[in-house]
Amino acid sequence: MVQRFYITKDLDVIEFEAVSEWGYPRHKHLFFELTIVLKGKGQHLLNDNIVDYQSGDVFFLTPKDEHEFIISEATTFGIIKFTEQLFLEKSSFSTSRYWRKNLETVIFHSNIIAESIVRYESDKIQINGLYQLIKHEINSSMLYNRYVLSELFGALMVVLSRNLKSSLETSSLELVSDEEKIENILTYIRQNVLNKEMISIKTIAEAFYMSPNYVSLFLKKHIGISVQQYVIQTKIDMAVRLLKQPNLSISGIAEKLGFVDASHFNRLFKKYKGVNPSEFKKQHS
Repeated sequence: MVQRFYITKDLDVIEFEAVSEWGYPRHKHLFFELTIVLKGKGQHLLNDNIVDYQSGDVFFLTPKDEHEFIISEATTFGIIKFTEQLFLEKSSFSTSRYWRKNLETVIFHSNIIAESIVRYESDKIQINGLYQLIKHEINSSMLYNRYVLSELFGALMVVLSRNLKSSLETSSLELVSDEEKIENILTYIRQNVLNKEMISIKTIAEAFYMSPNYVSLFLKKHIGISVQQYVIQTKIDMAVRLLKQPNLSISGIAEKLGFVDASHFNRLFKKYKGVNPSEFKKQHS
């Protein structure tokens, strides 16, 4: 049985055929999953909905979704699994406001769409082509492999976002609970943490149709810390990953993450992690 429930890389691809049974129990994932139906037909049980599927359909699953497939005709699934970190990587190094807005569309709204997310017939060809390229590149060890994968993934997400936007325009969005709203706000902050303008209280309030004063109170009530503290925690978590990369200097990381200077970064990192960045880097080199 193909491993489905865990992910060891921030981007992975699996492909398998289900002849008469899917072979997995109804389940959730700890990551995002794009399932492309390469051939076959049957039913997809997604959360509380049941929809028919056929060749060319594409389903986008978030960690909040629970699903399973009922096979009526031998089906080949192409699956791209990826983590939130990959979204962070794309948004952190992209200057495109359009890209960041499309990220929000994918992150915040996809799980309410039970049926295939592809609305434009021509995009089925685009998505399948990008899937094949990613599948080929992920097994390659050629020069610039990581960069090529990142760009292919970015193109795939923009095509998906185009279709998701079309789906959302024809669907009525359900009211979300406080728990879902706080999760969406925190995800938004993580996605835009390197852009001061995007994570200002005023901008967050506008993005979620709340008053600026209420945003601060709402976060404090639900997570016990301020927006500023959450931003710092998120940057420190990003710093942990960057410090494990041998080619990045501490001052370079401090600048990349928007700290005032290396001294400011050192002080905050030690406060949250108990050791200074140079000691941490030594321990993980």
